[in-house]
Amino acid sequence: MVFTDAAAELVATLADEGVQHLFINPGTDTAPVQEALAAARTGHTPSPRAVLCTHEFVALSSAMGHYFATGTPQAVMVHVDAGTLNLGGAWHNAQRNRLPAVVFAGRSPYSTAAGIPGHRDAPIHWQQEQLDQQAVARAFGKWAMEVPRGRDLGPIVRRAFQVAQADPRGPGYVMLPREALMEAGGAGLAPRLAPPKPAAPDPAGLAEMAACLADAAHPVIVTGRTGARVDAVASLVEIAELLGCPVLDQRDRVSFPSRHPLYAGDAAELLTGADVVLILDSEVPWIPALAAPPASATVLQIDTDPVKATMPLWSYPVDLALTADTAIALPLLAGELRRLAEPSRTARWAERREQVGSRLAQIRQQWDALASSDQPGAAPHAMMQALNKVLPPRAIVLEEAVTARSALIRQIDREPGGFFDTGSPALGWAIGGAMGVKLARPDAPVFAVCGDGAFGFGVPTAAIWSAHRAGAPFIAVILNNASYRASRLPVQRLYPGGAGEAEGSFPETDLSPAPDYVALAAAYGGGGRVVHDSTQLPDAVEYCLALEAEQRCAVIDIRLPG
Repeated sequence: MVFTDAAAELVATLADEGVQHLFINPGTDTAPVQEALAAARTGHTPSPRAVLCTHEFVALSSAMGHYFATGTPQAVMVHVDAGTLNLGGAWHNAQRNRLPAVVFAGRSPYSTAAGIPGHRDAPIHWQQEQLDQQAVARAFGKWAMEVPRGRDLGPIVRRAFQVAQADPRGPGYVMLPREALMEAGGAGLAPRLAPPKPAAPDPAGLAEMAACLADAAHPVIVTGRTGARVDAVASLVEIAELLGCPVLDQRDRVSFPSRHPLYAGDAAELLTGADVVLILDSEVPWIPALAAPPASATVLQIDTDPVKATMPLWSYPVDLALTADTAIALPLLAGELRRLAEPSRTARWAERREQVGSRLAQIRQQWDALASSDQPGAAPHAMMQALNKVLPPRAIVLEEAVTARSALIRQIDREPGGFFDTGSPALGWAIGGAMGVKLARPDAPVFAVCGDGAFGFGVPTAAIWSAHRAGAPFIAVILNNASYRASRLPVQRLYPGGAGEAEGSFPETDLSPAPDYVALAAAYGGGGRVVHDSTQLPDAVEYCLALEAEQRCAVIDIRLPG
Protein backbone atom coordinates (compact mmCIF):
# COMPACT_ATOMS: atom_id res chain seq x y z
CA MET A 1 0.00 0.00 0.00
CA VAL A 2 1.31 3.43 -0.97
CA PHE A 3 -0.05 6.23 1.18
CA THR A 4 -1.35 9.32 -0.61
CA ASP A 5 0.39 11.48 1.99
CA ALA A 6 2.08 11.22 5.37
CA ALA A 7 -1.12 12.17 7.20
CA ALA A 8 -2.79 9.03 5.82
CA GLU A 9 0.21 7.01 6.97
CA LEU A 10 -0.11 8.55 10.45
CA VAL A 11 -3.75 7.50 10.75
CA ALA A 12 -2.99 3.95 9.58
CA THR A 13 0.02 3.69 11.90
CA LEU A 14 -2.05 4.74 14.92
CA ALA A 15 -4.59 2.05 14.14
CA ASP A 16 -1.83 -0.51 13.70
CA GLU A 17 -0.38 0.46 17.09
CA GLY A 18 -3.71 -0.44 18.70
CA VAL A 19 -4.81 3.13 19.36
CA GLN A 20 -8.59 3.02 19.68
CA HIS A 21 -9.23 6.72 20.27
CA LEU A 22 -7.52 9.88 19.07
CA PHE A 23 -8.50 12.67 21.46
CA ILE A 24 -8.24 15.75 19.27
CA ASN A 25 -8.49 19.51 19.55
CA PRO A 26 -7.92 20.72 15.99
CA GLY A 27 -6.30 23.85 14.60
CA THR A 28 -5.08 25.22 11.29
CA ASP A 29 -2.18 22.76 11.38
CA THR A 30 -4.23 19.57 11.79
CA ALA A 31 -6.15 19.83 8.50
CA PRO A 32 -4.21 17.02 6.75
CA VAL A 33 -4.94 14.66 9.65
CA GLN A 34 -8.62 15.58 9.69
CA GLU A 35 -8.78 14.88 5.95
CA ALA A 36 -6.98 11.55 6.43
CA LEU A 37 -9.40 10.54 9.19
CA ALA A 38 -12.36 11.36 6.96
CA ALA A 39 -10.82 9.41 4.08
CA ALA A 40 -10.25 6.39 6.31
CA ARG A 41 -13.85 6.48 7.50
CA THR A 42 -15.31 6.77 4.00
CA GLY A 43 -12.88 4.19 2.65
CA HIS A 44 -13.50 1.80 5.57
CA THR A 45 -9.80 1.44 6.29
CA PRO A 46 -8.47 1.03 9.85
CA SER A 47 -8.32 4.23 11.88
CA PRO A 48 -8.74 5.28 15.51
CA ARG A 49 -12.01 6.88 16.50
CA ALA A 50 -11.57 10.65 16.68
CA VAL A 51 -12.98 12.15 19.89
CA LEU A 52 -13.42 15.92 19.66
CA CYS A 53 -12.36 17.67 22.87
CA THR A 54 -13.01 21.40 23.17
CA HIS A 55 -10.20 21.75 25.69
CA GLU A 56 -6.82 20.04 25.56
CA PHE A 57 -6.66 19.34 29.31
CA VAL A 58 -9.77 17.19 28.88
CA ALA A 59 -8.19 15.39 25.92
CA LEU A 60 -5.07 14.23 27.76
CA SER A 61 -7.04 13.46 30.94
CA SER A 62 -9.37 11.28 28.87
CA ALA A 63 -6.43 9.44 27.31
CA MET A 64 -5.15 8.79 30.82
CA GLY A 65 -8.50 7.45 32.03
CA HIS A 66 -8.71 5.19 28.98
CA TYR A 67 -5.24 3.83 29.69
CA PHE A 68 -6.07 3.21 33.35
CA ALA A 69 -9.05 1.11 32.26
CA THR A 70 -7.41 -0.80 29.41
CA GLY A 71 -3.63 -0.72 29.78
CA THR A 72 -3.30 0.26 26.11
CA PRO A 73 -1.81 3.61 25.00
CA GLN A 74 -3.98 6.18 23.25
CA ALA A 75 -3.11 9.31 21.28
CA VAL A 76 -3.82 13.02 21.65
CA MET A 77 -3.62 15.70 18.97
CA VAL A 78 -3.39 19.42 19.72
CA HIS A 79 -2.55 22.55 17.75
CA VAL A 80 0.98 23.92 17.86
CA ASP A 81 2.20 25.86 20.92
CA ALA A 82 -1.15 27.06 22.26
CA GLY A 83 -2.60 23.55 22.25
CA THR A 84 0.53 22.17 23.88
CA LEU A 85 0.34 24.77 26.65
CA ASN A 86 -3.38 24.12 27.16
CA LEU A 87 -2.54 20.54 28.11
CA GLY A 88 -1.36 22.27 31.28
CA GLY A 89 -1.25 20.19 34.43
CA ALA A 90 -2.34 17.10 32.50
CA TRP A 91 1.29 16.90 31.32
CA HIS A 92 2.36 16.62 34.96
CA ASN A 93 -0.29 14.00 35.71
CA ALA A 94 0.81 12.02 32.67
CA GLN A 95 4.43 12.16 33.79
CA ARG A 96 3.74 11.02 37.35
CA ASN A 97 1.40 8.26 36.19
CA ARG A 98 3.85 6.97 33.57
CA LEU A 99 1.24 7.39 30.88
CA PRO A 100 2.43 5.86 27.57
CA ALA A 101 0.29 8.14 25.43
CA VAL A 102 1.74 9.97 22.46
CA VAL A 103 0.82 13.63 22.03
CA PHE A 104 0.90 14.92 18.46
CA ALA A 105 1.14 18.67 17.98
CA GLY A 106 1.19 20.83 14.92
CA ARG A 107 4.14 23.03 14.11
CA SER A 108 3.98 26.30 12.18
CA PRO A 109 4.67 25.67 8.50
CA TYR A 110 8.19 26.53 7.41
CA SER A 111 7.47 27.63 3.86
CA THR A 112 5.95 30.88 2.60
CA ALA A 113 6.06 29.77 -1.04
CA ALA A 114 2.62 29.36 -2.57
CA GLY A 115 3.78 26.36 -4.55
CA ILE A 116 4.53 24.28 -1.44
CA PRO A 117 1.47 22.39 -0.15
CA GLY A 118 0.75 23.36 3.44
CA HIS A 119 2.61 26.71 3.23
CA ARG A 120 1.92 29.60 5.59
CA ASP A 121 -1.33 31.30 4.65
CA ALA A 122 -2.50 33.14 7.77
CA PRO A 123 -1.00 35.58 10.33
CA ILE A 124 -1.27 32.94 13.05
CA HIS A 125 1.48 30.93 11.35
CA TRP A 126 3.98 33.58 12.44
CA GLN A 127 2.40 34.39 15.79
CA GLN A 128 2.21 30.81 17.08
CA GLU A 129 5.81 29.87 16.26
CA GLN A 130 8.12 29.50 19.27
CA LEU A 131 11.88 29.17 19.67
CA ASP A 132 11.46 25.88 21.54
CA GLN A 133 7.98 24.42 21.32
CA GLN A 134 9.22 21.08 22.64
CA ALA A 135 10.42 22.57 25.95
CA VAL A 136 7.26 21.63 27.84
CA ALA A 137 7.37 18.11 26.48
CA ARG A 138 11.01 17.69 27.48
CA ALA A 139 10.26 18.87 31.02
CA PHE A 140 7.26 16.61 31.63
CA GLY A 141 7.42 13.99 28.90
CA LYS A 142 9.76 11.13 28.16
CA TRP A 143 10.65 11.63 24.51
CA ALA A 144 10.12 14.34 21.87
CA MET A 145 10.88 14.74 18.18
CA GLU A 146 9.75 16.61 15.09
CA VAL A 147 8.86 14.95 11.80
CA PRO A 148 11.12 16.75 9.28
CA ARG A 149 9.80 15.10 6.08
CA GLY A 150 6.77 13.01 5.20
CA ARG A 151 8.91 10.00 4.36
CA ASP A 152 10.28 10.01 7.92
CA LEU A 153 6.92 10.00 9.70
CA GLY A 154 6.37 6.24 10.03
CA PRO A 155 9.63 5.35 11.81
CA ILE A 156 9.35 8.38 14.11
CA VAL A 157 5.80 7.50 15.20
CA ARG A 158 6.82 3.88 15.76
CA ARG A 159 9.74 5.07 17.88
CA ALA A 160 7.47 7.36 19.91
CA PHE A 161 5.22 4.46 20.90
CA GLN A 162 8.14 2.17 21.63
CA VAL A 163 9.80 4.62 24.00
CA ALA A 164 6.51 5.61 25.64
CA GLN A 165 5.75 1.97 26.48
CA ALA A 166 9.22 1.04 27.74
CA ASP A 167 9.56 1.04 31.55
CA PRO A 168 9.42 3.43 33.22
CA ARG A 169 6.66 4.47 30.88
CA GLY A 170 5.86 8.06 29.99
CA PRO A 171 4.31 10.33 27.38
CA GLY A 172 5.90 11.02 24.02
CA TYR A 173 5.57 14.15 21.91
CA VAL A 174 5.71 14.41 18.12
CA MET A 175 5.62 17.72 16.23
CA LEU A 176 4.02 17.64 12.78
CA PRO A 177 4.72 20.50 10.35
CA ARG A 178 1.87 20.83 7.90
CA GLU A 179 4.13 20.55 4.85
CA ALA A 180 5.49 17.21 6.10
CA LEU A 181 1.98 15.83 6.60
CA MET A 182 1.08 16.71 3.00
CA GLU A 183 4.20 15.16 1.50
CA ALA A 184 4.18 11.63 0.13
CA GLY A 185 4.02 8.90 2.73
CA GLY A 186 5.88 5.64 2.77
CA ALA A 187 5.30 2.64 0.55
CA GLY A 188 3.62 0.78 3.39
CA LEU A 189 3.61 0.85 7.15
CA ALA A 190 6.95 1.18 8.89
CA PRO A 191 7.85 -1.90 10.98
CA ARG A 192 6.66 -1.92 14.56
CA LEU A 193 9.25 -1.29 17.25
CA ALA A 194 8.31 -3.52 20.15
CA PRO A 195 8.98 -2.18 23.65
CA PRO A 196 11.14 -4.39 25.88
CA LYS A 197 9.48 -6.85 28.21
CA PRO A 198 8.96 -5.72 31.83
CA ALA A 199 11.94 -6.07 34.12
CA ALA A 200 12.33 -9.10 36.41
CA PRO A 201 14.06 -8.77 39.79
CA ASP A 202 17.66 -9.66 40.47
CA PRO A 203 17.56 -13.19 41.97
CA ALA A 204 20.15 -12.51 44.69
CA GLY A 205 18.43 -9.28 45.66
CA LEU A 206 15.07 -11.02 45.77
CA ALA A 207 16.45 -13.74 48.07
CA GLU A 208 17.95 -11.08 50.35
CA MET A 209 14.65 -9.22 50.46
CA ALA A 210 12.70 -12.38 51.29
CA ALA A 211 15.09 -13.26 54.13
CA CYS A 212 14.77 -9.77 55.57
CA LEU A 213 10.97 -9.93 55.51
CA ALA A 214 10.89 -13.48 56.85
CA ASP A 215 12.77 -12.54 60.02
CA ALA A 216 11.16 -9.13 60.59
CA ALA A 217 9.37 -8.55 63.88
CA HIS A 218 7.10 -5.74 62.67
CA PRO A 219 7.02 -5.60 58.87
CA VAL A 220 4.80 -3.13 57.02
CA ILE A 221 4.02 -3.03 53.28
CA VAL A 222 3.29 0.29 51.54
CA THR A 223 1.74 0.23 48.08
CA GLY A 224 0.46 2.92 45.75
CA ARG A 225 -0.21 1.50 42.28
CA THR A 226 0.49 -2.23 42.41
CA GLY A 227 -3.16 -2.78 41.51
CA ALA A 228 -2.58 -1.17 38.11
CA ARG A 229 -1.71 -4.72 37.14
CA VAL A 230 -4.71 -6.55 38.56
CA ASP A 231 -2.92 -9.89 38.43
CA ALA A 232 -0.38 -8.60 40.98
CA VAL A 233 -2.99 -8.17 43.71
CA ALA A 234 -3.35 -11.89 44.48
CA SER A 235 0.41 -12.22 45.01
CA LEU A 236 0.46 -9.21 47.33
CA VAL A 237 -2.38 -10.73 49.35
CA GLU A 238 -0.47 -14.01 49.57
CA ILE A 239 2.68 -12.26 50.84
CA ALA A 240 0.74 -10.27 53.43
CA GLU A 241 -1.04 -13.40 54.64
CA LEU A 242 2.16 -15.42 54.84
CA LEU A 243 3.89 -12.78 56.94
CA GLY A 244 0.90 -11.53 58.90
CA CYS A 245 1.85 -8.09 57.65
CA PRO A 246 -0.34 -4.95 57.47
CA VAL A 247 -0.67 -3.32 54.06
CA LEU A 248 -0.89 0.45 53.76
CA ASP A 249 -2.72 0.93 50.47
CA GLN A 250 -2.46 4.53 49.30
CA ARG A 251 -5.24 3.75 46.84
CA ASP A 252 -3.95 5.26 43.64
CA ARG A 253 -5.39 1.94 42.49
CA VAL A 254 -7.05 -0.86 44.45
CA SER A 255 -3.93 -2.83 45.34
CA PHE A 256 -5.32 -4.68 48.36
CA PRO A 257 -8.90 -5.71 49.22
CA SER A 258 -10.37 -3.12 51.58
CA ARG A 259 -12.22 -5.70 53.69
CA HIS A 260 -9.24 -7.99 54.10
CA PRO A 261 -8.18 -8.40 57.76
CA LEU A 262 -4.68 -7.08 56.92
CA TYR A 263 -5.87 -3.96 55.07
CA ALA A 264 -4.48 -0.90 56.85
CA GLY A 265 -5.69 1.77 54.43
CA ASP A 266 -4.05 5.10 55.21
CA ALA A 267 -3.12 4.29 58.83
CA ALA A 268 0.40 5.67 58.43
CA GLU A 269 0.98 5.57 62.19
CA LEU A 270 1.79 1.86 61.75
CA LEU A 271 5.08 2.90 60.15
CA THR A 272 6.40 4.35 63.41
CA GLY A 273 6.78 0.87 64.91
CA ALA A 274 8.04 -0.94 61.81
CA ASP A 275 11.43 -2.65 61.66
CA VAL A 276 11.13 -3.59 57.96
CA VAL A 277 9.17 -1.63 55.34
CA LEU A 278 8.52 -2.88 51.82
CA ILE A 279 7.60 -0.10 49.33
CA LEU A 280 5.76 -1.17 46.20
CA ASP A 281 4.99 1.19 43.31
CA SER A 282 4.70 4.24 45.55
CA GLU A 283 5.72 7.76 44.60
CA VAL A 284 5.52 9.13 48.16
CA PRO A 285 5.65 6.22 50.64
CA TRP A 286 5.30 8.46 53.69
CA ILE A 287 5.55 12.09 54.78
CA PRO A 288 8.54 12.24 57.14
CA ALA A 289 7.18 15.14 59.19
CA LEU A 290 3.94 13.26 59.95
CA ALA A 291 4.77 9.56 60.33
CA ALA A 292 7.86 7.64 59.30
CA PRO A 293 9.70 4.40 60.14
CA PRO A 294 12.42 4.57 62.80
CA ALA A 295 15.93 5.32 61.56
CA SER A 296 16.86 1.75 62.47
CA ALA A 297 14.24 0.24 60.14
CA THR A 298 15.28 -1.60 56.99
CA VAL A 299 13.56 -0.18 53.91
CA LEU A 300 13.02 -2.35 50.85
CA GLN A 301 11.58 -1.31 47.49
CA ILE A 302 10.31 -2.86 44.25
CA ASP A 303 9.50 -0.48 41.40
CA THR A 304 10.15 -0.09 37.69
CA ASP A 305 11.58 3.33 38.60
CA PRO A 306 13.04 3.02 42.10
CA VAL A 307 15.24 6.15 42.07
CA LYS A 308 12.54 8.61 40.84
CA ALA A 309 15.11 10.65 38.97
CA THR A 310 12.54 13.25 37.89
CA MET A 311 11.94 14.14 41.57
CA PRO A 312 15.16 15.96 42.57
CA LEU A 313 14.70 15.47 46.33
CA TRP A 314 13.30 11.94 46.43
CA SER A 315 15.64 10.90 49.25
CA TYR A 316 13.89 8.11 51.10
CA PRO A 317 16.41 5.86 52.90
CA VAL A 318 16.03 2.69 50.83
CA ASP A 319 18.45 -0.08 51.85
CA LEU A 320 17.62 -2.53 49.05
CA ALA A 321 15.82 -1.59 45.83
CA LEU A 322 14.91 -3.93 42.99
CA THR A 323 14.15 -2.55 39.54
CA ALA A 324 11.26 -4.76 38.52
CA ASP A 325 7.63 -4.93 37.56
CA THR A 326 5.76 -5.95 40.71
CA ALA A 327 3.46 -8.18 38.66
CA ILE A 328 6.58 -10.26 37.93
CA ALA A 329 8.43 -9.76 41.20
CA LEU A 330 5.68 -10.42 43.73
CA PRO A 331 4.91 -14.02 42.67
CA LEU A 332 8.65 -14.72 42.84
CA LEU A 333 8.89 -13.06 46.27
CA ALA A 334 5.97 -15.14 47.48
CA GLY A 335 7.79 -18.25 46.26
CA GLU A 336 10.94 -17.25 48.16
CA LEU A 337 8.92 -16.73 51.34
CA ARG A 338 7.26 -20.12 50.98
CA ARG A 339 10.73 -21.63 50.65
CA LEU A 340 11.70 -19.97 53.95
CA ALA A 341 8.53 -21.05 55.73
CA GLU A 342 9.99 -23.50 58.24
CA PRO A 343 7.87 -24.28 61.35
CA SER A 344 9.25 -21.71 63.78
CA ARG A 345 8.78 -18.92 61.26
CA THR A 346 5.30 -19.94 60.21
CA ALA A 347 4.22 -20.09 63.85
CA ARG A 348 5.54 -16.58 64.41
CA TRP A 349 3.87 -15.33 61.21
CA ALA A 350 0.54 -16.88 62.22
CA GLU A 351 0.67 -15.31 65.68
CA ARG A 352 1.43 -11.91 64.15
CA ARG A 353 -1.37 -12.36 61.63
CA GLU A 354 -3.88 -12.69 64.46
CA GLN A 355 -2.47 -9.73 66.40
CA VAL A 356 -2.27 -7.41 63.40
CA GLY A 357 -5.71 -8.44 62.17
CA SER A 358 -7.22 -7.66 65.55
CA ARG A 359 -5.59 -4.23 65.73
CA LEU A 360 -6.61 -3.32 62.19
CA ALA A 361 -10.20 -4.43 62.85
CA GLN A 362 -10.35 -1.86 65.64
CA ILE A 363 -8.96 0.85 63.36
CA ARG A 364 -11.49 0.07 60.64
CA GLN A 365 -14.31 0.12 63.18
CA GLN A 366 -13.23 3.63 64.13
CA TRP A 367 -13.35 4.64 60.47
CA ASP A 368 -16.87 3.22 60.10
CA ALA A 369 -17.99 4.95 63.28
CA LEU A 370 -16.85 8.33 61.95
CA ALA A 371 -19.79 8.34 59.55
CA SER A 372 -22.30 8.51 62.39
CA SER A 373 -20.31 10.70 64.78
CA ASP A 374 -20.55 14.41 65.47
CA GLN A 375 -16.79 14.94 65.14
CA PRO A 376 -15.48 17.74 62.91
CA GLY A 377 -14.99 16.38 59.41
CA ALA A 378 -17.48 13.53 59.86
CA ALA A 379 -19.81 14.71 57.07
CA PRO A 380 -17.67 13.43 54.16
CA HIS A 381 -17.45 10.03 55.88
CA ALA A 382 -21.24 9.88 56.20
CA MET A 383 -21.72 10.84 52.56
CA MET A 384 -19.12 8.40 51.23
CA GLN A 385 -20.46 5.58 53.38
CA ALA A 386 -23.95 6.23 52.03
CA LEU A 387 -22.64 6.42 48.47
CA ASN A 388 -20.79 3.14 48.89
CA LYS A 389 -24.03 1.37 49.84
CA VAL A 390 -25.80 2.38 46.63
CA LEU A 391 -22.99 2.18 44.06
CA PRO A 392 -23.75 -0.51 41.46
CA PRO A 393 -21.33 -3.45 41.83
CA ARG A 394 -19.79 -2.85 38.41
CA ALA A 395 -19.44 0.91 38.87
CA ILE A 396 -15.99 2.43 38.41
CA VAL A 397 -14.91 5.25 40.74
CA LEU A 398 -12.41 7.98 39.88
CA GLU A 399 -11.13 9.83 42.93
CA GLU A 400 -10.23 13.51 43.20
CA ALA A 401 -11.73 14.33 46.58
CA VAL A 402 -8.69 16.33 47.78
CA THR A 403 -9.23 17.14 51.49
CA ALA A 404 -12.02 14.53 51.70
CA ARG A 405 -9.78 11.84 50.18
CA SER A 406 -9.27 10.03 53.46
CA ALA A 407 -13.04 9.68 53.89
CA LEU A 408 -13.39 8.32 50.39
CA ILE A 409 -10.65 5.70 50.56
CA ARG A 410 -11.85 4.58 54.00
CA GLN A 411 -15.51 4.26 53.04
CA ILE A 412 -15.63 3.30 49.34
CA ASP A 413 -15.09 -0.37 48.47
CA ARG A 414 -14.13 -1.31 44.91
CA GLU A 415 -12.55 -4.34 43.35
CA PRO A 416 -9.13 -4.13 41.64
CA GLY A 417 -9.62 -2.38 38.33
CA GLY A 418 -12.63 -0.48 39.65
CA PHE A 419 -10.95 2.55 41.24
CA PHE A 420 -8.49 5.09 39.84
CA ASP A 421 -6.63 8.08 41.21
CA THR A 422 -3.66 9.93 39.75
CA GLY A 423 -1.78 10.56 42.99
CA SER A 424 -0.35 13.62 41.23
CA PRO A 425 -0.61 17.36 41.66
CA ALA A 426 -2.72 18.80 38.82
CA LEU A 427 -6.35 18.91 39.88
CA GLY A 428 -9.21 18.54 37.42
CA TRP A 429 -8.37 15.22 35.79
CA ALA A 430 -11.31 13.16 37.10
CA ILE A 431 -14.13 14.37 34.86
CA GLY A 432 -12.06 14.20 31.68
CA GLY A 433 -10.68 10.88 32.89
CA ALA A 434 -14.24 9.67 33.43
CA MET A 435 -15.00 10.16 29.75
CA GLY A 436 -11.93 8.10 28.83
CA VAL A 437 -12.87 5.32 31.24
CA LYS A 438 -16.43 5.26 29.88
CA LEU A 439 -15.16 4.98 26.31
CA ALA A 440 -13.02 2.03 27.41
CA ARG A 441 -15.74 0.35 29.48
CA PRO A 442 -19.07 1.48 28.03
CA ASP A 443 -21.12 -1.01 30.08
CA ALA A 444 -19.90 0.25 33.48
CA PRO A 445 -21.36 3.31 35.25
CA VAL A 446 -18.51 5.75 35.89
CA PHE A 447 -18.50 8.00 38.97
CA ALA A 448 -16.00 10.86 39.24
CA VAL A 449 -15.89 11.90 42.91
CA CYS A 450 -14.23 15.29 43.17
CA GLY A 451 -14.03 18.40 45.28
CA ASP A 452 -15.80 21.49 44.00
CA GLY A 453 -12.46 23.16 43.30
CA ALA A 454 -11.21 20.12 41.37
CA PHE A 455 -14.44 20.02 39.37
CA GLY A 456 -13.86 23.60 38.26
CA PHE A 457 -10.23 22.93 37.34
CA GLY A 458 -11.41 20.12 35.04
CA VAL A 459 -13.05 22.50 32.55
CA PRO A 460 -16.47 20.90 33.15
CA THR A 461 -18.16 22.62 30.22
CA ALA A 462 -15.68 21.01 27.83
CA ALA A 463 -15.72 17.64 29.60
CA ILE A 464 -19.51 17.33 29.69
CA TRP A 465 -19.93 18.54 26.11
CA SER A 466 -17.32 16.12 24.78
CA ALA A 467 -18.70 13.22 26.81
CA HIS A 468 -22.18 13.77 25.40
CA ARG A 469 -20.88 14.05 21.85
CA ALA A 470 -18.79 10.89 22.25
CA GLY A 471 -21.60 8.90 23.88
CA ALA A 472 -19.54 8.48 27.04
CA PRO A 473 -21.67 9.87 29.90
CA PHE A 474 -20.43 9.93 33.47
CA ILE A 475 -21.72 10.92 36.90
CA ALA A 476 -19.79 13.64 38.75
CA VAL A 477 -20.17 13.53 42.52
CA ILE A 478 -19.10 16.97 43.76
CA LEU A 479 -18.06 17.30 47.41
CA ASN A 480 -19.06 20.92 47.69
CA ASN A 481 -17.67 22.82 50.67
CA ALA A 482 -17.65 26.10 48.70
CA SER A 483 -13.93 26.56 49.23
CA TYR A 484 -10.41 25.70 48.22
CA ARG A 485 -9.98 23.93 51.54
CA ALA A 486 -6.64 22.44 50.48
CA SER A 487 -5.32 26.01 50.16
CA ARG A 488 -6.91 27.19 53.40
CA LEU A 489 -5.50 24.45 55.64
CA PRO A 490 -1.80 25.36 55.12
CA VAL A 491 -2.53 28.94 56.21
CA GLN A 492 -4.18 27.65 59.37
CA ARG A 493 -1.36 25.17 60.04
CA LEU A 494 1.55 27.52 59.37
CA TYR A 495 0.03 30.63 60.97
CA PRO A 496 -2.08 29.51 63.93
CA GLY A 497 -3.81 32.52 65.44
CA GLY A 498 -2.61 34.68 62.55
CA ALA A 499 -4.35 37.35 60.53
CA GLY A 500 -6.15 34.81 58.37
CA GLU A 501 -7.63 33.15 61.46
CA ALA A 502 -8.59 36.51 62.91
CA GLU A 503 -10.22 37.60 59.67
CA GLY A 504 -12.07 34.30 59.60
CA SER A 505 -13.17 34.27 56.01
CA PHE A 506 -9.95 33.42 54.09
CA PRO A 507 -11.43 35.18 51.03
CA GLU A 508 -8.74 33.87 48.65
CA THR A 509 -10.05 30.35 49.25
CA ASP A 510 -13.78 31.12 49.44
CA LEU A 511 -15.83 29.73 46.54
CA SER A 512 -19.17 31.11 47.69
CA PRO A 513 -21.66 31.76 46.37
CA ALA A 514 -21.33 28.29 44.92
CA PRO A 515 -22.31 27.80 41.28
CA ASP A 516 -25.44 25.86 40.38
CA TYR A 517 -23.64 22.73 39.23
CA VAL A 518 -26.84 20.91 38.29
CA ALA A 519 -27.86 23.82 36.05
CA LEU A 520 -24.40 23.75 34.47
CA ALA A 521 -24.86 20.08 33.57
CA ALA A 522 -28.37 20.77 32.32
CA ALA A 523 -27.09 23.50 30.00
CA TYR A 524 -25.15 20.80 28.14
CA GLY A 525 -27.95 18.26 28.09
CA GLY A 526 -27.40 16.60 31.46
CA GLY A 527 -28.95 17.02 34.87
CA GLY A 528 -28.56 16.04 38.49
CA ARG A 529 -29.55 16.46 42.10
CA VAL A 530 -28.48 18.52 45.11
CA VAL A 531 -27.91 16.51 48.30
CA HIS A 532 -27.87 18.05 51.77
CA ASP A 533 -28.07 14.86 53.83
CA SER A 534 -26.72 11.34 53.36
CA THR A 535 -30.26 9.94 53.43
CA GLN A 536 -30.90 11.74 50.12
CA LEU A 537 -28.07 9.97 48.31
CA PRO A 538 -29.91 6.76 47.30
CA ASP A 539 -32.58 8.69 45.40
CA ALA A 540 -29.98 10.99 43.86
CA VAL A 541 -27.87 8.07 42.62
CA GLU A 542 -30.92 6.30 41.22
CA TYR A 543 -31.98 9.45 39.36
CA CYS A 544 -28.51 10.06 37.96
CA LEU A 545 -28.09 6.44 36.86
CA ALA A 546 -31.31 6.85 34.89
CA LEU A 547 -29.84 9.92 33.19
CA GLU A 548 -26.66 8.00 32.45
CA ALA A 549 -28.72 5.22 30.85
CA GLU A 550 -30.13 7.91 28.54
CA GLN A 551 -26.54 8.82 27.53
CA ARG A 552 -26.62 12.01 29.60
CA CYS A 553 -24.03 13.22 32.10
CA ALA A 554 -25.21 13.83 35.64
CA VAL A 555 -24.07 15.79 38.67
CA ILE A 556 -24.67 15.02 42.34
CA ASP A 557 -23.95 18.23 44.24
CA ILE A 558 -23.22 17.17 47.84
CA ARG A 559 -23.36 20.23 50.09
CA LEU A 560 -20.82 19.85 52.90
CA PRO A 561 -20.23 22.13 55.88
CA GLY A 562 -17.88 24.96 54.95
